[in-house]
Order: sequence, then structure tokens, then C-alpha cells
Amino acid sequence: MRLRAQGFTLIEIAVVLAIFGLIAAGVLITGGSVFGRAGVTSLLSSIKDLAAASRDFKTRYGYFPGDLPIAGNYFTTNGGISPGCSYPIGGAVGNGIVNTPTESDCALEHLVKAGMVSKVDYNSALGKYVITSNVSAGVTVSLWFDSESNVNAVRVSNLPCEIALEIDRKLDSATTGNTPFSQPGSVIAQDASGTPIAHCSPGAINDPVPALLIKY
Repeated sequence: MRLRAQGFTLIEIAVVLAIFGLIAAGVLITGGSVFGRAGVTSLLSSIKDLAAASRDFKTRYGYFPGDLPIAGNYFTTNGGISPGCSYPIGGAVGNGIVNTPTESDCALEHLVKAGMVSKVDYNSALGKYVITSNVSAGVTVSLWFDSESNVNAVRVSNLPCEIALEIDRKLDSATTGNTPFSQPGSVIAQDASGTPIAHCSPGAINDPVPALLIKY
């Protein structure tokens, strides 16, 4: 009786490789969705933490971070406040809202020096503190305001449309499905010129959404 030669045939090897390929693809797809959910959860945490820190700062110092006049008088330890973020009252400074690029940039520095936020990085190239998100490349979180209602807001910049829609669903139940960013509501979106937009579509002109504002 002849014994079968040891080893696998080419067909058997091909079948095994195909099975491994399917398993690997499933792992990658599942892993991607897991990382995506984790990124959204982390982004939501950053939004809520920054809003809470801003409110606490207002309670303690009488002004919102970034809008605080002569901040250098309040924070002298840990290097103190940079000269560019300690400015006198007048104009937009001290008006109750974070409504200039300088105030927005300095808001995080004020919060860091006050010890109210920790998940913030210092970008030496830009010379300012930044909050980034791993939900997608280029996404940043900062303080800003809604010019229509004139209230402060957390701003998420360059957010992919699908994630912006998910954030809206989780934080704003006052809007409808076909115009998710329409007011009234706590979540609104703006195009690159700062004009409010009612919706976005994946792959369209407002994807990523230039600015998603979450009022607090």
C-alpha cells in the first residue's frame, strides 16, 4: 500500500491562506470600528471637560479663559502667562465671550496655568497650547463662540462629516435628521467662511466640517 507524501498540496495551502485572509480582514474591520468608537468617546470627553473647565474658570476669576484681562497678575508660577496672553481690558477683552483668535489661542494657556486642564499639548512651532483628537488627522478642540447667539462654545475643527453627525446625535436632540445642525440646538456647524450650515454629506464640500460648535 502506498503512503501519501507528507506535506500540503498547493490547493490546500491556497485554501488555508484564503481563510487566514478572511480572518485578518475581519479583525481589521472590527478593530477599525473599535478605534473609531474609542476616538469619538475620547473626543466627547474632551468637549465636556473643556466646557466644564471654562465654566469653572468663570466662576473663580469672573471672566472666561481667554477673555480674562491682565492674566499675568493672576498666574505667576510655572512660568507665568506669556506676554501675548496677558492683555488689558478693552475692545473684545472682558466682554464675556471668547470671540477673537488671540482670545481663543490664549484660552487654553489660561486654563493650563490655572491648573484646570491637563490633556493639553504645547506646540512649540505654533507657540501655543493645543488639544488634538485621535478621531481623525487634523482635528483640534478649542474655545470659541457662536456669533448668532453670542454665546461661548467649544469648537471642534476639521471634523469628518460622519463623526460630526454622531456628535450631534449624542449631544443635541433638538434637531432633525435631514438638517441636523439647524438651530435651535446646542450643536451647530459652520463652513470655512463661518456661515452656519444645516447638514453635511460624506465626501461633499463640507466634509470635513470646518467648525462644529457646541454651546455651553
